[in-house]
Amino acid sequence: MARRRHPDKMPPDLTLFAALATAWAAMLFVRVTTPFGFEYFGDPMQAVLAGVTFRGAQARGVTIIHALVVATFAAGMLSHKRWGAILALLYLAEAILSHLVFIIMNLDVRSEATNVRMAAFEGPTLVLILLYLWIRSQDFLFGSQHHS
Repeated sequence: MARRRHPDKMPPDLTLFAALATAWAAMLFVRVTTPFGFEYFGDPMQAVLAGVTFRGAQARGVTIIHALVVATFAAGMLSHKRWGAILALLYLAEAILSHLVFIIMNLDVRSEATNVRMAAFEGPTLVLILLYLWIRSQDFLFGSQHHS
C-alpha cells in the first residue's frame, strides 16, 4: 500500500528542484554582474523574453528579471509556500511559449540559425521539466481531494 504524503508538505524532490533553481538564479546574477559571465569575448549578452531577443544592456535587465523571478519562486518553494510552486509553473510555461515564439519568428533568419536550433533543443526539455513539476506538485497544490 502506498504511503500518502501530507498535502501541506512539499515532496523532497521539489525541494531539490527549488535548491537547484536558487543556484540557477545565483548563476544568472553572476552572469549579469561580473565582466566575464558566460559569454564569448566581444559577443554582447543576449536574452529572450516573450520571444523577443534583447542584446547588451537591455539583455542584462531581462536577465535580472529572470533571476529575480527564479529566486522568488525558489524561496517560496523552499519555505513550502504554494505560491512558489504556482510561480514556478507559470515561469516555465512562459519560457516554453517564449521559446516557441522565438523559433517561429526567427525560423527563416539566417543569422539566428544557431540560436533557433538551441531553442528547439531547449524547448522539449522545458516541457519535460514543466510536466514533472506539475505532476509532482499536484498533491501539494490541491491536497489529496483531487484523487477522489
